[in-house]
Amino acid sequence: MNGWSILFWLIVSFLLMYPLKRWITAHVQGVAFLLTGSPQVAMWLFWALFLPGTVLHEISHWLTAFLLGVKRGRFTLWPHMKKSGELQMGSVQVELSDPFRHSLIGLAPLLFGTLAVLLIGQGRLELGRLGAAFGSGDLEVIGQAVGQILRVPDVWLWFYLIFAISNAMLPSASDRESWRTVLIYLALALTLTVGLGLNPSVPPELQNFGLAVIAYLLFAFVITIAVDLFFILLIASTETVFTWMLGRRVQYNR
Repeated sequence: MNGWSILFWLIVSFLLMYPLKRWITAHVQGVAFLLTGSPQVAMWLFWALFLPGTVLHEISHWLTAFLLGVKRGRFTLWPHMKKSGELQMGSVQVELSDPFRHSLIGLAPLLFGTLAVLLIGQGRLELGRLGAAFGSGDLEVIGQAVGQILRVPDVWLWFYLIFAISNAMLPSASDRESWRTVLIYLALALTLTVGLGLNPSVPPELQNFGLAVIAYLLFAFVITIAVDLFFILLIASTETVFTWMLGRRVQYNR
């Protein structure tokens, strides 16, 4: 796969994560509300489920603000329903700085979350071998790869952590307020990185490094999507069973 193909799939996978996150957010709260009948209890159950991701999300804001020399204020991990109807899982107050630093602080959870997903997905679960197995098209090889992953100690805990972290790492509405500047910088950086592979005067080592950065980002996003799809199937099945058992259903706003 060449640089432009990797960049294309990176953008596609990044955009795909948003509707998956919205579905998961709505239906996890929907299942909790279906079981309890209480919006408050549903909110707290949702908060508890994604707490590891929320902790990493807010710490990444705080640490990035610290490294950039931006003053930090109140740090909280308690859930709060905003007037807009959006559930705020936690927050870190930071001093309003220049747009670029403010944008980097907003972007921090995505960077930290991506790194965490990579460390768990490849470093602990070695999901790369599963991708290679699917690439071979051999069902026996795929079965062996799945079996090796399922034999990893605490494998379901690691999958849960990927799920919790990846669904908390995407920027919230407040994080996206000053994204215009950083998106321009990121677009330039990605274009230059891919461009390294198209310029014969660039040393091969630098070309390989640039493409490796994008490839690792893509791998992290693919892991996120795969784990999300698994949990979406689990959540949908759970909701269907309880809807049938309890004789009531949750109505979602589309």
